[in-house]
Amino acid sequence: MEKLNKMAKMIRHRGPDDEGFALFDRKNNYHKLFFGDDTPESVIKSDLIFTPKEKYQYSSEQFTVGLAHRRLSIIDLTASGHQPMCDESGRYWITYNGEIYNFREIRGELKKHGYSFFSNSDTEVIIKAYMEWGKECQNKFNGMWAFVIWDKVSKSFWISRDRFGVKPLYYMIHDDFFIVCSEIKCILTLLPLYPNHMEMYSYLLDGPSEANKYTFFDQVYRFPSGHSSTYFVHERPVELSFDKYWEQELPSQGKSFSEMRLKEYADEYYYLLKDSVKLRLYADVNVSCALSGGLDSSSIVYLASNILKEQNNDSAFLSTVSNVYNNKEDQRYDESVYIDIVSNNLNIKNVKSEPDPCNLLEKSKYGLWCFESCYDFVPLQLHSTFGLCKENNFKVNLDGQGGDEILAGYNRYWRNYFASHSFSKDYYLSLLFAPLAFKQKLRAIVLRDPTANPGSILGDSFGIKVDEDYRAERVTKDNYVGISVNETLRTSLNYNLKNHLKDMDSFPMAYSVESRQPFMDYRLISFLNKVPSCYKLRKGWTKYLARIAFENKLPHRINWRKDKLGWSQPIRKWLSGEMGMVVCDVIKKSSFLSSILPDGFKEKITLLQRDHHRPLLRLFNLALHYDLFFSGDKEEYLQ
Repeated sequence: MEKLNKMAKMIRHRGPDDEGFALFDRKNNYHKLFFGDDTPESVIKSDLIFTPKEKYQYSSEQFTVGLAHRRLSIIDLTASGHQPMCDESGRYWITYNGEIYNFREIRGELKKHGYSFFSNSDTEVIIKAYMEWGKECQNKFNGMWAFVIWDKVSKSFWISRDRFGVKPLYYMIHDDFFIVCSEIKCILTLLPLYPNHMEMYSYLLDGPSEANKYTFFDQVYRFPSGHSSTYFVHERPVELSFDKYWEQELPSQGKSFSEMRLKEYADEYYYLLKDSVKLRLYADVNVSCALSGGLDSSSIVYLASNILKEQNNDSAFLSTVSNVYNNKEDQRYDESVYIDIVSNNLNIKNVKSEPDPCNLLEKSKYGLWCFESCYDFVPLQLHSTFGLCKENNFKVNLDGQGGDEILAGYNRYWRNYFASHSFSKDYYLSLLFAPLAFKQKLRAIVLRDPTANPGSILGDSFGIKVDEDYRAERVTKDNYVGISVNETLRTSLNYNLKNHLKDMDSFPMAYSVESRQPFMDYRLISFLNKVPSCYKLRKGWTKYLARIAFENKLPHRINWRKDKLGWSQPIRKWLSGEMGMVVCDVIKKSSFLSSILPDGFKEKITLLQRDHHRPLLRLFNLALHYDLFFSGDKEEYLQ
């Protein structure tokens, strides 16, 4: 318990607005509350039973249970939103990360059951929902969350993570302690952590995987999404047992198309997405939307603008943030023309910035420090977007993450469509107009999957070997030819999408910004799971259902836009210049890579720089990650 405040400092970027600590003597049923350097004076002066009066100091071995919290104040900015929070009896204590978007609806239901409330926060609603319904309360929540509830009477923790794993949660059971945390680096203040080489090797071969339980840190595990767990302190279990509370149903396999059903599906889709956006607009701080000019982000911005008008709010208060490229050499990556069409059409404010490859090492190190695992790209566009949000005081940002996975937005899903052999007029029209190379269409028709038994240049040329069972457990390939489109979408949601959700939590939080994803509303996902894929891919169009829903709402050029960039970057150009020199230099100087790769690997780096960017960036990011967390480089962040 003596290092609880240092643990909290590790994640200050997640919550710079407030901090709090609660220590418990479970034998004598006694507790003490403390504040920290970032606790507001209004919290300290509050007379609520969970607000602290004393600055953190660990003075006794009697305290064996501790809760620490860092707050990014979004809803109820007063002292009544402080955490750790307890109910009026002092029995249940919570520390919580995330948002329950339908908390006002649940609060109204709880009031009918006789509950009163001392705050306007969703945190209090979670506690009292748990008091009323127990574990079943999580089925009522619509949102993103990771929380721990401490029961002083039963001496147990109840831990829950949201359905899709939008909010991170990790755990470790060590000889003399059990820890649950939002970021693994908290544990570094308690004991040294060691690398999980198997996960690192698998990452080099197959890329990142946020869907499996293993992390880059030995004996530190991901808490599974859609699960909860109860941990009794006196039992000291060797491992956690999990209760699954949500799983996506098997998808529709229907193939028949009806114009009448299309209209019904489009109306339902529009209603659900609008309500999802409405819920996610609620905040007591400035809210913005990411805008690329693509269908997903434009749909969210359109709905947000109209919702504010319906609420008699001036739509000028809605701001959007965008990445652009001003250099003529990078025009193929620039979406300014589409961004401006949407902004001008809706008369909304747009703030633009350009990803900057300068200071690559500093940005990469900070990004990996907040990310903790490894990605296989250079996330300069994410630094740009959320740095822009912070600069303009937008503490909440809505984005379109998840739209491609639930609406069949990626061109790779055409392979599954053509492999279905649903020969019809639409099938042949799609075969003609779908933006997929002819060879890929042909391979799909004859059920030849070009990604089966995936190889890797890092495995084939650099000699990296991984246990195949371990590798198979974490591989998140989602474009197997031979299974239906909807089955592939379900796989994408459960595996590949988790990598993107990790991006959209870690990078916003690195800048103390909360990212919200309207397409990740479980009601919308459950609905689209039941919609046959012929309404999603049709006549050569992806997201056909969504395009019909927004016909005559969005400008035609946006609604029926066929090209897809998706926050792309001129990475080939960057890596051929000074950035490439920096990347290759880091790889060649890495003592860790030298210890795991065969002699002569440095001579092959030029090949990767020219033709294989993802493997090159995996080596680069892993070299930086290893130095950050398993050598002296981390000291600059541990101060």
